[in-house]
Amino acid sequence: MNKSKTPLIIAVIGAIITAALIITVINKSSSKRNNDLPSTNTHKVSVNNPEEKLQKCLKNINILSAEKVKGTVDYSDNGSANLPNIETKYPLTIVGDGDVDIEIFSTSEKAGKNNNGWLNETAEEFNNQRNRLSNGKIISVSVRSIPSGASSDYISNNVYLPQAYTPSNELFGKLAMEAGAKLQLEAESLVANTAGIAISRSAASSVASKYGSVTYENIVDAVVNGELQMGYTYPYTSATGLNFLVNALQHFDSGNILSDTAVSQFQQLQKGIPFVCYTTDQMVNAMQSGTLQAGVVEYQAYTNSAVLKGGYDFVPFGYKHSNPLYSVGDLSDEQHEAINAFLSYALSSGPQQKAKEYGFDPDNSYSYNTNDISGADIISAQRLWKEEKDSGTPTIALFIADVSGSMTGDPLNRLKDSLIEASKNIRSDNYVGLISYNDDVKLNLPIAQFDLEQRSYFAGAVEKMKAGGNTATYDALLVGINMINEYKESIPDAKTMIFVLSDGQCNRGVEYNTAAGIVSHYGIPIYTIGYNEEINSLKDLSSINEAVYIDADSDDVVYELAALFNAQM
Repeated sequence: MNKSKTPLIIAVIGAIITAALIITVINKSSSKRNNDLPSTNTHKVSVNNPEEKLQKCLKNINILSAEKVKGTVDYSDNGSANLPNIETKYPLTIVGDGDVDIEIFSTSEKAGKNNNGWLNETAEEFNNQRNRLSNGKIISVSVRSIPSGASSDYISNNVYLPQAYTPSNELFGKLAMEAGAKLQLEAESLVANTAGIAISRSAASSVASKYGSVTYENIVDAVVNGELQMGYTYPYTSATGLNFLVNALQHFDSGNILSDTAVSQFQQLQKGIPFVCYTTDQMVNAMQSGTLQAGVVEYQAYTNSAVLKGGYDFVPFGYKHSNPLYSVGDLSDEQHEAINAFLSYALSSGPQQKAKEYGFDPDNSYSYNTNDISGADIISAQRLWKEEKDSGTPTIALFIADVSGSMTGDPLNRLKDSLIEASKNIRSDNYVGLISYNDDVKLNLPIAQFDLEQRSYFAGAVEKMKAGGNTATYDALLVGINMINEYKESIPDAKTMIFVLSDGQCNRGVEYNTAAGIVSHYGIPIYTIGYNEEINSLKDLSSINEAVYIDADSDDVVYELAALFNAQM
């Protein structure tokens, strides 16, 4: 060997060894930081002897207990103050730049992307024409994609007023007007759609065999009789879910939707509804997994879904989803003229033909419900749903709050606000507890019935939470599962659920796969809220037992949690 090259060779070898060591350390560190990242097949994660594994894990978790301290129970309604900043939560999908611009609140099936983008495309085409008012000013249209129920909240609380509003059906228009909104119906229909039930073909065959045909009424009766499990979407925000609710009550008693007969039948119906779906995606996933045999959906969404069209029949029901257009508030003559100009274009042959291509205007002979229903009756139906949706079955719920160092300051303060405000939506016949976690797990409040005393202890426990340390998410989750299991021994028929609120990936303690296997075994739905950060592992946790993941930030966490608790508790 050439001696002059020996030092160079040694240096190169040394550099390679050093690099290898660095890579090893980095990989170990990355594995530690990302030990909660799921495998690619999260639904089939399992562990051997999960019950034994749970108890073994618990022995290695440091559990602290907080002193119970009562806080002030606040019953005030801060709903309008808790609405998130509309510009960040629901940004404009189309931005008009005319001298007179009309902003339209629209549902996502019209103001989304691809086959859901009809209104966006129509507005953009209209804007490109640079149409003018009679006085020469240029007209434009802006579009904001926002759920029907959330639109109603913003408008009826005077938090934010667009110039126009197009919900999926007139039910939400009537509801908003009953709540104080000033709306004027400008067009009964922008594009036609139909609410329906997507029912698996095997379940449809069973219904047809017993009831003679597969109609909405026969499907509802099959659910009432315990012969079918179906789901529907949250009727405070979903037009299709609200349509299903009021039509079910009318089916039970067409003369009085709040009669003893209607209430009794509704309670029976709810026994065949495993859970009310917070989102359409949650419902469709439950249908695909076999948990639900049927679920509500609009025809436009059904016909654009290969999964639904491939294995489910569509059964129309209820009030027509005609996508009416309302003007909002006191508009000027210029604004009225601008709305009429846009309507003239939107209802012309070109945009209407495009709507048909996107699945609107279904060709069927279904006779829609035309019975008049008041906004007061719609609000009463929602209240009845809230009171009776669990059909007398109590819920045991545990809240698990991340109080690691990254939550210090405003994040923790907003998290506290969200828990206190959202807890106002929890009925007193449910059972609630609270734990928090960083490096350790702290039992802030043992599970108990959520009466006035427990509400006071809950408020005190939330207020005392402090931030600091690392993030042992799955340690806390396993402690929570054990608490739920132990408490359920005294109420075996109760529904169970866990809510996890976290702002970051787990970086210490039990690993994701171990926790996921235990979650799968016990079947407790895990509702997760990614706070100020999208966290994939939380999404996967929620998908295991047909729950839902919410991506929230400091601005909208109060509103999101309040809606979630209202839907589930």
